[in-house]
Amino acid sequence: MKAFVTKYPVSCFIGLAFAISLLIGFPLKNLILNDVFAGSEIGMGYLSKIPVVFGPAIAAIIVTYATLGAAGLKALFSRLTPYIEHIIWWFGLPFAGLAITAIAFVVGGFTFGELVAMATSVSPMVLTMHLAGSIVIIGLGEELGWRGWLLPKLAQTRTLKNATILVFITWALWHLPLFFAGYRVAIPFTVIVLALSIIFTWLWNRVGGNVVVLIIAHASVDFSEAFFEERIGPNHSNQVLNAWAALSVIYLVIAAVLFFADKKTWNTTLQPDDERLVGTISPQAAKAPAE
Repeated sequence: MKAFVTKYPVSCFIGLAFAISLLIGFPLKNLILNDVFAGSEIGMGYLSKIPVVFGPAIAAIIVTYATLGAAGLKALFSRLTPYIEHIIWWFGLPFAGLAITAIAFVVGGFTFGELVAMATSVSPMVLTMHLAGSIVIIGLGEELGWRGWLLPKLAQTRTLKNATILVFITWALWHLPLFFAGYRVAIPFTVIVLALSIIFTWLWNRVGGNVVVLIIAHASVDFSEAFFEERIGPNHSNQVLNAWAALSVIYLVIAAVLFFADKKTWNTTLQPDDERLVGTISPQAAKAPAE
């Protein structure tokens, strides 16, 4: 089994991530955990999703240990070390995510006053709990896999552009149940995942592969949207769908700017000794001269 995982690490990672999330986590959430956390906003929004969203992280841990052992795990987890020089991202990304979401909901048909009323109708602690839940559960569970392991693994032998495309396809298909929610959900969601794949790769490259920043970035996209949707309720579904469409356009514009502003970077392949490959390549391979 170890030889198979070592020979086909990417395929094994994807298979494990999908199996854990969709075949184990998704049924567990819908058949058991939704009832356990019924009536709890944070429970339903985050705690019930743990078996689903941690599929990529668990897959990364299993494949890393099978291929690189304990040293590989130590290197992978080192990507979770917070660095003070990234403090601007820690605080700037949540505010940016909140602002972008607010703009999208205004475009979708809500007034700014309505959004302010929603945000002030509950204790600020609720919004903080949404952010914390997104960081600790959604962000960590997904990003340790997608940008902590899969992106750098693919970037060993591909350009950042091609690696990003493959991450996008994997990430989008991993959300398979959402594609059955109708085209007004599936299309903007797919565009958002494509745009965020580009944005997050740009950010990953910018912070030297530090996954902490990517976790916060992922959470910054999710938490405010989840917070407002919880306040809005089912009577404004059309406006929410409009907001999703607006979000897809906003993020796509940002992604296009980041992509076309520095096309040279997107066409580069990382060298074996690049720090961003830590946790996906053995120290011996990193020291070996490039062929």
